[in-house]
Amino acid sequence: MRTLIVLRGAPGAGKSTWIKKNHLEEYTLCLDTIRNMMVSPRMNHEKGFLDISFKQDSKAWQLLFELLEERMKEGELTVVDAVHSRPVDFSRYKALSEKYRYRLYCVDFSSVPIEEVFGRNINRPYYGTIDSIRDSLENIYARFKAFDIPSYFTALNPDDSIWDFLNQKPLDVSKYKKIVFIGDIHGCFNPLEKYFNEHPFSEENLYVFMGDYFDRGLQNDLVCEWLLNHYEMKNVMLLTGNHEKWFIAYAHDEYKNPDDCKSSEFINNTMPQLEKFKKKDLRQISRKFIQCAYLQFHEKTFICTHAGLGFMPTHLQCIATQEMIRGGKYDEDVDAWFEKNNCDENLYQIHGHRNLFNHPINKFKHSFNLNEAVEFGENLRIMEVE
Repeated sequence: MRTLIVLRGAPGAGKSTWIKKNHLEEYTLCLDTIRNMMVSPRMNHEKGFLDISFKQDSKAWQLLFELLEERMKEGELTVVDAVHSRPVDFSRYKALSEKYRYRLYCVDFSSVPIEEVFGRNINRPYYGTIDSIRDSLENIYARFKAFDIPSYFTALNPDDSIWDFLNQKPLDVSKYKKIVFIGDIHGCFNPLEKYFNEHPFSEENLYVFMGDYFDRGLQNDLVCEWLLNHYEMKNVMLLTGNHEKWFIAYAHDEYKNPDDCKSSEFINNTMPQLEKFKKKDLRQISRKFIQCAYLQFHEKTFICTHAGLGFMPTHLQCIATQEMIRGGKYDEDVDAWFEKNNCDENLYQIHGHRNLFNHPINKFKHSFNLNEAVEFGENLRIMEVE
């Protein structure tokens, strides 16, 4: 999920050990690894040792941020392992975090005493002499003292349990009378209107929408009007569907010409219906979109995503946002897999997006598919839990 963890500390401060201890190797981008991939260690002829080459340092940073942005596009949990001893090392992350809606953490190793770090470095394979190691560490620690970690990062100590911060606990929504889960709408307002005519909207209920509000239907404008009238309400949760990609880009003026959008459906059908709305209002709706809803309702727990999951992961934060929004192959039977893999009698999955197997809503005990192709004349699936 959309979380970036930046490590700050000198070489030998314990960053790599911390990564291994927390089983985060597969989620880590390491600047030194990239440097060594680009240029092998170089000879310091005068002082008589091999040294990490900083000849391509700017390119190494550039490559790290290219890799980071590719991961952020997918909503990947990512750790960046580098010294981060200058203000500019942090400011580079701010724009990306705002663009991709990331939470920022910094695990700060700068409090590890310099003598302790020095002792670790001279007792392990290292490119440098005793004097060069000490000079390098003194320079790094002087830079640490010169500035504080920016306030847009949540600062953590290495001894803090990172999983206490990352593990997403279910949100207790037991105060509501019932939860109403609403499937993919796809621009079809009539069935949604029919439901609320028969079951008037109430602040006593929680309404969780599975995503895919737009495209394919003929009433995208009416769906948008409903969202504009309700998105700010505390009892409305809007999951992100894969079709929201085009809506979000349009709302943020990313389509300077039609060729910028790869969806002919959105350009030719949906966008003309949305042109009467102000872009700033559409952006407000998009900011309410969430990647998943993890809810506790009395004794029952619900994991809600647009695409559905084949199993409940130990750590939700380790699952890429796009796994929740788009999933894997469309013909994967996530409902059958979730039913097979789930061992918790009180855990239930609700999702939309893919129903190639035409599962009825009550096919399984613990996984409920709310996609019935309403845009092709089928029903809008709505599930109530009291």
